[in-house]
Amino acid sequence: MRKIGEMFETYQLQSLLDNFQALLEREKDDHLKLEDYIKQISTALNDYTHLTYALDTAVIVAATDTSGKIIYANDKFCGISKFSREELIGKTHKILNSGYHDPSFFKKMWKKIKEGKVWEGEIKNKAKDGTFYWVKTTIVPLKDANGIPNMFMALRTDITEGKLAQEKLVGALQNDFRTVVNSMHNLIFKVARNSQNEFVYVLNEGKLAYHLGLEKDKMKNKSPKDIYPVQLAKMLEEKYEKAFEGNNVTYDYSFNDKQLLTYLSPVYRDNIVVEIIGCVNDITELYDAQEKVKFMAFHDNITNLPNRRKFIEDVSGFITQSKLNNGKFAVFFLDLDRFKQINDSFGHKVGDNLIKEVSHRLKKVVEPAGRVYRLAGDEFIIVYPNIEDENIISQYAQIISAAFDTVFKLSYHLEIYTSTSIGVSIYPDHGKDYDTLLRNADIAMYAAKTNRNSVFSIYRPEMNKNQEEALLIEHHLRKAIEQNELELYYQPKLDLNTKQINGVEALLRWNNYLLGNVPPDKFIPIAEDTGLIIKLDEWVLEKACQQNKEWNDAGFSNPIKMAVNISPLHFRLSHFEDVVKRILDKTGLEPSLLEIEITENSFIDNHEECIACLTKLKDIGISVAIDDFGKGYSSLNYLRKFPINSLKIDRTFIQEVSENNEDIAIVKAITHLARELNLKVVAEGIETKEVIRILEELGCDEIQGYYISKPLPKKRFEESYEQMNYCSDFQ
Repeated sequence: MRKIGEMFETYQLQSLLDNFQALLEREKDDHLKLEDYIKQISTALNDYTHLTYALDTAVIVAATDTSGKIIYANDKFCGISKFSREELIGKTHKILNSGYHDPSFFKKMWKKIKEGKVWEGEIKNKAKDGTFYWVKTTIVPLKDANGIPNMFMALRTDITEGKLAQEKLVGALQNDFRTVVNSMHNLIFKVARNSQNEFVYVLNEGKLAYHLGLEKDKMKNKSPKDIYPVQLAKMLEEKYEKAFEGNNVTYDYSFNDKQLLTYLSPVYRDNIVVEIIGCVNDITELYDAQEKVKFMAFHDNITNLPNRRKFIEDVSGFITQSKLNNGKFAVFFLDLDRFKQINDSFGHKVGDNLIKEVSHRLKKVVEPAGRVYRLAGDEFIIVYPNIEDENIISQYAQIISAAFDTVFKLSYHLEIYTSTSIGVSIYPDHGKDYDTLLRNADIAMYAAKTNRNSVFSIYRPEMNKNQEEALLIEHHLRKAIEQNELELYYQPKLDLNTKQINGVEALLRWNNYLLGNVPPDKFIPIAEDTGLIIKLDEWVLEKACQQNKEWNDAGFSNPIKMAVNISPLHFRLSHFEDVVKRILDKTGLEPSLLEIEITENSFIDNHEECIACLTKLKDIGISVAIDDFGKGYSSLNYLRKFPINSLKIDRTFIQEVSENNEDIAIVKAITHLARELNLKVVAEGIETKEVIRILEELGCDEIQGYYISKPLPKKRFEESYEQMNYCSDFQ
């Protein structure tokens, strides 16, 4: 193998050497001429040495013989191809074939260089590591003394970056073109720089151009300033400048009543961006849909008033502004009087129409001084910024109240009178966040409802009394089911004989958007006092049966029984058993997997009706348990008469059973009594393992309490079920 320098000597210095040889034979004594030729040769060799160094540094050089085998490869060739020189020598260029070029491409190339002609072109090669690279190639045939090529010298330069960018652009343009062809709603344009370095449009095509009033003669060879408003033109030029820097750019803007989305792609020539291509899409419908969704997210769908989410967002702004100005603003909480009766009497359609008319009237008397929001149902919020004193609050409240003095004329010639109660809280006196301000305005509103001498009340701390709290709870409890605020938690029961979970008690939990998590011991008594417990218990019963059906169908390790507490009020009404049957039929739950828990108070006043109802429930397979047994004074008198299955010993006897002999005696007596009556004994309130040991000795059947598990929401109960079943602490 000859080095490239040796090739240059053979083919380019041959004539100089021939002359030198002839000189030696003719003029052996002419040392002057000999020295001159030696100097010429030395200079020429130095020049060729420099040339080969420059080539090896700047150019990818390879030489092949006439069969195509590589006989020389410089370092730059090895570097770009990722092959070593030993791996390349003796191989053909097929080792670099990327598969990109058609076989005819190389066939034409070989035909030309074998004819002794120079070939130039661009080739996509594949490196050893699988990556691709592009080279601009010149192949020079080297000829022998007879003018026949006997070697080929390939000189290449790396153009990978520019070609890959070009491929990407071509792909993008092809995709854009397909979109244009398929949708026929795009605008394709090209932007170049003129002699003054200004951006001008050199192409615009597509039907969208006509919809925008940008036909060819109105756009071509014109600058953005010639076409668009000043601010829009300035924005477009900024985007074009960014694209000319080699970036792909996406942006949207409004023009001629349309919302437009534009993509910009730079076009390269010799690694320089010479123009950009843009594709414009009409996204007006999508934009309008997004705006509609955004509007719906922050506005009520009946009145189009801003909703609670918007109120929260706006109050944050009011708070920030008030802090800067050291000012105040007022939150008015409005609730329509007798709205439930109107809804129940005339239907929800009339109720919705009334809400619309109220919203129109409120906007008319409130704006622009204040902003009106619909919170939920018949509740409205009004915010008045920049409140200086309470006198102006009174004036605003009187104006609002007066708006209800006139009858509301609804459809079908229906006329309805209604009034409103108004509660007011002031920032920052009554709260420094939206939640506190809203809650205190709500409390003040209920104070106004109870005070018939005033149409509004401004919040005072002393309003937080039990009576007003009860009114507040009652008001929100009436809407809790419709507003999806109720949830069931589940507390398991453990069979002391099998150490397995064999039952679960459904416990009602309520999380209100204003009151937060309301404890059952607060809202259950209020629900019973107001009669709301009937509706709540039916909801609990249906949800619990539905859940137990799902769990047992899902294949829990053993069937579990669902226990549901039922208020004594149900037994003052007729046919409670029909309600239970209807729910069982609806949910498909087996009656044997339902247990009704009642308190001793259930049968104090109406034991005959209660006995009849419970007997019917037991006949269809439903279990009955007496909850909190031991608290009632008359339980033993009626115990033998009632068709019950188990007794749940009140937790007050269980919690100190490990320390109090009297409690042990009571539990022992109850257990013995239950055995005589063939009843199961359940202990609740278990908090220690020591209590479990004592209860086992006393013969208790089932236990329930925090030591086993506290009440859990559905998902957490499902996750803990198997773990509780195999917990070593219960073994």
